[in-house]
Amino acid sequence: MKARAELTLLTAALLLIGCGEDPVPRPRGYFRIDLPPQEFKRWTPDCPFSAEIPGYAQPLAGTRTDQPCWFNLTFPGQRAIVHLTYFPVDGNVAQLINDAHGYKATHEAKADRIRQERVLADSVRVFGNLFDVEGDVASPMVFYLTDSTSHFLYGSLYFSARPNADSLAPVTERLRDDLRHFAATLRWR
Repeated sequence: MKARAELTLLTAALLLIGCGEDPVPRPRGYFRIDLPPQEFKRWTPDCPFSAEIPGYAQPLAGTRTDQPCWFNLTFPGQRAIVHLTYFPVDGNVAQLINDAHGYKATHEAKADRIRQERVLADSVRVFGNLFDVEGDVASPMVFYLTDSTSHFLYGSLYFSARPNADSLAPVTERLRDDLRHFAATLRWR
């Protein structure tokens, strides 16, 4: 009889200890992100510039027919897109640069930090800024490149996913590196 009472007491104790929050299944590890090899190809659109783009990028004409030099570089495997907007400079380079800083500023409310890199390639007349926008932001990288007299190119990276800097970090860093290479190989024509 004593053994039965102890067994009942032990069962009741285990039931009380086992009560709590519902268990949540957890993955055994992080999802693996396979990025394609880092290789580049020369891209020469029917516009006054050319650059090297990643081999896995697909350049597509923009949707605005009145702006033939607006493009989207799509990265289907990464669910990412870079919007490229070209403007001829007609004495308005200061306004274009202010506008680019204004676009970057729209992300400041959500950004943890914005790092700026200057682009100064005097020999090929490519100048500008690359902005790494860190945090759960819509566009983790924006940039502008110009020769300050005739050409101005603005770009912004977006993902077709909810902004989550931690989950997107490996892909974001790779695309940032690819866009740095794009800026380093940009040539005006």
